[in-house]
Amino acid sequence: MFFKKRKSKQKGEVKEQIINVTIGQVRQAVNEYADGLKQGISLRTLILDDHSIDFHLLKGTLKGLPSQPFYMSKETFEIFETAELPKQIDNVQKAVDQYMQETGEEPIIPGNPDRKISYYLIRHYLHNKPEVELYLDKRDKMVTHRRPE
Repeated sequence: MFFKKRKSKQKGEVKEQIINVTIGQVRQAVNEYADGLKQGISLRTLILDDHSIDFHLLKGTLKGLPSQPFYMSKETFEIFETAELPKQIDNVQKAVDQYMQETGEEPIIPGNPDRKISYYLIRHYLHNKPEVELYLDKRDKMVTHRRPE
């Protein structure tokens, strides 16, 4: 998944420095990258097809390549240490957006104070039912795995 060696313009091969990073350091590097993007360029340029982050674009900020992969949602841009959660969040976010566009209503369980998403209401828009509880943020209408406080 990650390349430990990469050809340089000079003779031979140069080893990339492999580093240990925290998820917080990855978030900070992604934020710096986002701040430097030209208008019209999406943060999705960092996200590979399997939802892993392309750290070759961040190695200057991080001063190396992480020793383990990190993953990002293409819809909410949240960063995770596992691959499955961003895929599930993206699937649900698309379903929520379609449901809200068609009905004008939020697909949350009626009376639920945590704004838990009703998978029943969005069942026709879901490809797969998520294995985790997901919530709808009150302010930006984005799907999250974090239970509101």
